Amino acid sequence: MERIYDGSRSVIEELYARYHSFDLVVDSRRLDRPARSLFFALPGKRTHGLDFIPELIARGGRHFVVSREAVRPIKEGGDGAWSETEYSAQPVRVPATLLERQDLQFIVAEDPLILLQDLAAWHRRQFDLPVLAITGSNGKTIVKDWLKEVIGEDLRVCASPRSYNSQIGVPLSVWQLRPDHQLAIFEAGVSEAGEMERLAAIIRPTAGVFTNLGEAHAEGFRSREHKLREKCTLFHGTEWVMTGSRDPLVHRVIRDVSSSLKVLGEGATETLDFPADWPPVYRQNAALVAMVARFFLGNSASLTERLSRLRPLANRLELRRGRDGGPVINDTYSNDLSALAAALEFAGQQDPFGRLTLILGALQATGNDDRSALETLLRGKVHRLLAVGKETREITEGFPEVEYFASVAELLGELPRLSFAGQTTLVKGASRQMMDRVADALSLSRHRTLLRLDLRALQDNLHAYRRGLPPETKIMAMVKASAYGGGALPVARAVEGHGADYLAVAYPEEGRQLREGGVGLPIMVLNAEPHTFGLLKAYGLEPVVHDLNGIRRCREYQLPGHLEIDTGMGRLGFPVGEVPRLAGALRSMSAPPEILSVFTHLAVSESPEEDDFTRQQIARFGAAFAAISDTLPVVPMRHVLNTNGISRFPEAAFEMVRLGIGLYGLGDAQRRGSLRPAFRFSTRITAVYERAAGETVGYGRRGKLLRDSRIAVLSVGYADGLPRLAGEGRFSVRIGAGLAPTVGSVCMDMTTVDVTDLPGVEVGEEVVIFGPEHDIEVLATAAQTIPYEILTGIGERVHRLYVTE
Repeated sequence: MERIYDGSRSVIEELYARYHSFDLVVDSRRLDRPARSLFFALPGKRTHGLDFIPELIARGGRHFVVSREAVRPIKEGGDGAWSETEYSAQPVRVPATLLERQDLQFIVAEDPLILLQDLAAWHRRQFDLPVLAITGSNGKTIVKDWLKEVIGEDLRVCASPRSYNSQIGVPLSVWQLRPDHQLAIFEAGVSEAGEMERLAAIIRPTAGVFTNLGEAHAEGFRSREHKLREKCTLFHGTEWVMTGSRDPLVHRVIRDVSSSLKVLGEGATETLDFPADWPPVYRQNAALVAMVARFFLGNSASLTERLSRLRPLANRLELRRGRDGGPVINDTYSNDLSALAAALEFAGQQDPFGRLTLILGALQATGNDDRSALETLLRGKVHRLLAVGKETREITEGFPEVEYFASVAELLGELPRLSFAGQTTLVKGASRQMMDRVADALSLSRHRTLLRLDLRALQDNLHAYRRGLPPETKIMAMVKASAYGGGALPVARAVEGHGADYLAVAYPEEGRQLREGGVGLPIMVLNAEPHTFGLLKAYGLEPVVHDLNGIRRCREYQLPGHLEIDTGMGRLGFPVGEVPRLAGALRSMSAPPEILSVFTHLAVSESPEEDDFTRQQIARFGAAFAAISDTLPVVPMRHVLNTNGISRFPEAAFEMVRLGIGLYGLGDAQRRGSLRPAFRFSTRITAVYERAAGETVGYGRRGKLLRDSRIAVLSVGYADGLPRLAGEGRFSVRIGAGLAPTVGSVCMDMTTVDVTDLPGVEVGEEVVIFGPEHDIEVLATAAQTIPYEILTGIGERVHRLYVTE
């Protein structure tokens, strides 16, 4: 049965009356209460929500919102019935047989997203409570999470899950509001003009927080001030706005929004003793949290103590190598149903065994039937449950496959007898329980040097490139060389379903590891030797062919392949001069192999002074492709552009592009402001000692001290990936807000730096070699190399830590 939504108030009231107690669902994987869920069939980057309706019906789903186009037939038969085979050439349609079923309810809207937003906006109107809206270029999520942690011990807080701040995320967040909530905290982010007005109408904030003004999403606005004014649209009608920014433009624009606004804490500093090694942005965010928390709760010793427990982004969906072989996921930052749902989704993506153990600590109460909600959430996802603490035992009593522990200490004592082999383990709890100790005990011993990879930054970077491409252009993510040192399997899982259409690896073995890890995206193999074609066939991998023998092997093994044309790189590929011979060979084959794509490599796409050569390569490729495609029964895809090519030669995007180092937020000067560096390479100080002027440090006495000095020894060397050329003062590491130059040679396992000008530096402090706050290009320049070599040279003993929001 159908119901038409025309945007009128009467219809939204009617729909709200019916569905106010339902779950609003846009992701088919989140159908926890099928009969009490309203599913919005929205278009995605690679799929459409309409694709999943039959599956959802089979799982018990009964209520759906679809677009008008999804139910519009081409014509009607003589009896008025719609023929399922006579729809127009839209990607997906709702079959007429489903539309006619009396047990199904289809709500037809011009735009299902607008209806989602309208329902959430109407839901917000039912509540009279303080609503705090947070926006800014970055820091929104951590400020929101910190506020929830600090204020949540006194007030029942409804807050956006994870970083739900988009046109879809905001309505889903607001829908969580319940009568027992005393405060709501929602974050809102925009990437182009006009979006914030819609979000403001949904949130209807009574107060606001502005974090800072950066360069993210700059391409969607005319100027920096234009972007700021769009963001501040959120604050129309609010009682006050707080900001820790010292930017005069921020203060002026906030004041311009409405005469009723006051900017509180203007440029204020906070007296709390935040850790000295925090980057300035964390200290600013923490000071802002303190100001807002004190506004709601007043000043007290207990609040000061809570604020002192704040930690930046630690213990949030950290993927580690477990002591028993399986992955261990540490997510002990906060624990409510939304955070648990997000952690379970992440664990499912990273689980190579199909068997998940959940170690569950105290769950923040919602005031509803938490037991039933938890049971529904865990069903079918968790195979073994370890419940920690009295509160957790009460809510999980009688759950299948559950074992109870009175405290974290008791569980730690019992861990030696428990096996976690052949399974993925998720440790989920709140920071106050310190359940990160359990994750630490289950993880392999960690070298003091870490390579941290922010998987959410990867996804954001992928979306940043996606926004600049035609909708029909596919993105091939390069995950060769262990994803540039980051780990191919976690990276592939992070981008699968988030905008990547293809993957590329260098060798078949790399592709096999991805397949064995459950990755389903098409995988192109750049270097497929003749003896590996059986392996390619067995694992559904697609070889690149460089010669006629490769084409014949593809036909012999019935493998689809990719043709590489050498237009000027001078490596592998059919030279342009041999294209006529190649075309003739393909034409002469009675059954040529399936050619999925034809491509070339640009040699100097990053160099403006070589643009004439790059354009020549693109022109040569165009002529070669025309000659080849004429010989094939199906026209293959074209892909020419690499990371810098995507930014600098968008006219050559064609059917696919290859995204390499830009995926990690590096190597693309043109997009620098809109990308997030995803890697962070850090170590710790092992020792600090004094040395007199005239003494020397290290092998070869290459570190000659010209003054009395304080020297720190770092637990990193060239075996870990810090090049020897970075020694002898050519490179400085970052310690807190300061820089410390190397002294003497970089050794195999350790390095010495001069911390004379950094008073207070102590043993155990974190040292950043490169990361978002310390550009990898600085190290690459010192080592006379490029970021690619730095990344791929990071040693195996360096622990890889994967985090996401």
